Amino acid sequence: MNISFYFQKVDKSCEEQLKNYLTEEKLSRLTRLLQHGNLELADLRILAEHFPHHNEISVKLTLNIKKRELVAEKRSRSVIESFDFALDNLISQLRKLESVMHDK
Repeated sequence: MNISFYFQKVDKSCEEQLKNYLTEEKLSRLTRLLQHGNLELADLRILAEHFPHHNEISVKLTLNIKKRELVAEKRSRSVIESFDFALDNLISQLRKLESVMHDK
């Protein structure tokens, strides 16, 4: 799976925190769902953007797989909280997509 990080107006400590959090704790949840031959085809883009006037961080996850694009986005005051909610939403979408594919 290709993973690309994009950061806008985010300080370096948040960048490293998000990268470490994904690789150490959360990547296994996503790869488990993509094990059925889809892992090599998957392309995950992570965009983190800081909005200083609102003191919020937006995390947008875009997963391209099998000519489909799944998008999940969340804004909150914490980069980890935003990422967790967006990842949960993305995993929910992926499970729905897999159940539809298995029903066909």
